[in-house]
Amino acid sequence: MMKKRAIVAIFAACMMLIAATTLFGNKTMASTATSVLEGQPFYAELSGNIEAASLTNGKVYVTDASGKKVDARLTLNETADAIIVSGLSQGKYTLHVEKGAYKKLSLNNKKNAIKFDVVKEVKQIKSTKDLVTYFETVLNNQHFTRSGAKEEMSDASVGSEASNSKSSDHSTTNNQVDGIEEGDIVVTDGRYIYAIIENELVITDAKNPKKMEIVAKKAFKEQQYLSNLILHDSLLIVAYSSYEERPLAGKDYMQTITLSKFAFFDVKDAKNPKLVREIGQEGHTAGIRKQGDFLYMVTNSAPHYWLLREGVDVELRPYMYDSNVQSTSQPMPIEKISIFPGNTEPNYTTLSAIDLKNLAKNEVKTESYLGSGSQLYMSQKAIYVTAPKYNNLIGPATTVTNRMAVDMMIMPMTSNTQIYKFTIDKTAIKLAAQAEVKGTPLNQFSMDEYEGHFRIATTEGFAWGRNADSKNHLFILDSNLKQVGEVTDLARGERIFSARFMGDKAYLVTFKEVDPLFVIDVANPTKPKVLGELKIPGFSNYLHPLDDKHLIGIGYDTEVRMNEYSKEPFVVTKGMKLALFDVSDLANPKEKAAVIIGGRGTYSDVQYDHKALLRHIEKGYYGFPVTLYEEKNANEMLYKGTGSQVYEVTTKGIKLKANLIEPAQSSQMYEEWDKMVRRLIYIDDALYAISQNSIMSYDLNTFEKLSTVNFAK
Repeated sequence: MMKKRAIVAIFAACMMLIAATTLFGNKTMASTATSVLEGQPFYAELSGNIEAASLTNGKVYVTDASGKKVDARLTLNETADAIIVSGLSQGKYTLHVEKGAYKKLSLNNKKNAIKFDVVKEVKQIKSTKDLVTYFETVLNNQHFTRSGAKEEMSDASVGSEASNSKSSDHSTTNNQVDGIEEGDIVVTDGRYIYAIIENELVITDAKNPKKMEIVAKKAFKEQQYLSNLILHDSLLIVAYSSYEERPLAGKDYMQTITLSKFAFFDVKDAKNPKLVREIGQEGHTAGIRKQGDFLYMVTNSAPHYWLLREGVDVELRPYMYDSNVQSTSQPMPIEKISIFPGNTEPNYTTLSAIDLKNLAKNEVKTESYLGSGSQLYMSQKAIYVTAPKYNNLIGPATTVTNRMAVDMMIMPMTSNTQIYKFTIDKTAIKLAAQAEVKGTPLNQFSMDEYEGHFRIATTEGFAWGRNADSKNHLFILDSNLKQVGEVTDLARGERIFSARFMGDKAYLVTFKEVDPLFVIDVANPTKPKVLGELKIPGFSNYLHPLDDKHLIGIGYDTEVRMNEYSKEPFVVTKGMKLALFDVSDLANPKEKAAVIIGGRGTYSDVQYDHKALLRHIEKGYYGFPVTLYEEKNANEMLYKGTGSQVYEVTTKGIKLKANLIEPAQSSQMYEEWDKMVRRLIYIDDALYAISQNSIMSYDLNTFEKLSTVNFAK
């Protein structure tokens, strides 16, 4: 009985709420922003639906700062709950909505007015007011369109693997550009192994590979997540991210700030690492690089600018941190903020540099630019940052339909790529040039600098679906980022899976059903041309130079199958593929050798992270982590084991030297993540396999297992 009464009470309350909504529904009128750029529409959200006739019968109109009515183009969105105002020049305006403009009669209907400014493009940030105006215009533009969419390869570094990898008695990180350190999760100085293990810094003495010893552990705090390590003489640089929450004055909001930081440890005594200093900046890391004595960081961030529409006094400047200056992060000085020319993105790209020679005292040089950045490439003299620029197909006169919105979500609008070049001179970073090219790059290996020219490979359009319209391009730009040459419309209907530039040659792998390897001559930057093409099953995710006439390809074998229902062909990946390409005859590249590793479901970190590749140049060894699977049937795979493999790769072919796989137990269906090898390194005549739970050492000549040290506390 009590339950029945409760249901009746709830029903009565709901009916009262519906009635109240009907009578008092049109309470307020809110806009998304109070400033818009000249030439852009102003979008005003409403709490009720507007009669279309109200836009012409005087019940909706616009006045200027003096109160005089002005001519403005007034339109409604598809659902008639927003008014779009366009056609106004720079100035202050008020949008008026009379009480009779709404479709439904409401007791709360009354005249509403909302003020807004039409401003010219904000080209410089001179005050916090400029920042507010900038983000208000971003908010308005986003709201209007949301329904419809929602490193230099110098001459010394472009040749063979042997020429760009110095002889050493221990492993080094597999960097893209010789002399430009990228950082990794495991590094060594030839005696100690420094590793990120479950968000903890672990230092292991590997002097005796038969009796390794953990000598130090450094636990980081909660909300701190380690990502990369770089060694600089006796300085260990730990890159990590952290999160801070800050209350916003006068509001029940907490602002979460993501900071990318460097912690610098003196490891002269590796058993007792000492923290020297910490620096950081807001945002997620786009890339870290070290060249000589100079360390660079690039991050992307976006402030909580959407709170402006709630009337919140939110901090719009990116935050910085330096333990030499402050105990907590602080907003960046306004004079450190600039705008990428022509940019209207709600993101920051922040670049910092510091001289490591006198780390304890040297100043951190930081600059921040309004504009997003996604991929990063660094040469000896410049940092290149790219950002996608989505084609805006929605104009002020476009009627946006629900179907368009759905289509845009399923198949986002194609984009071009904006390129920003920053010249570097020690810690001095300067925006030197910018450009825009068609399509988007795959990753950092899609970019390269050579003899003053910047090269970038991109894919334009979509490679999948019935209406696949993709095409691939290679653009060459001069030192001012002016385009001087191009090769366009390669492999229509496919997309780039890997790229590698080697001096005056470029190699691209595209894929959809077979793996075309394109050899492109870029010796003459104004007239690049395709010299040869090789089509084979499978594809390469990563290309690595063996010498100037041979490439190693790491990817997957593939097979074309037929869908039993649609009778349409489709491609499935099978085992990993390690291939050796002979490009000595540029017009006729050949696959000289290939090895298939495991079956369908087999994978390795090296497929998407080039730093997972072990290289021992003198011995010709190349190794990587591997988790093996085999196909049982079309819908099921069998787990076979996890560990690593080492191959000898020479110009003659590929030979398996060590199969360091821990076989699966009889009842084991999946790998144990903590036992999966993450990195292989070597020191003198010992090989080390590092996982989340241990380091295993092997004789580098016989691959006999020597010892194991566990990380468990």
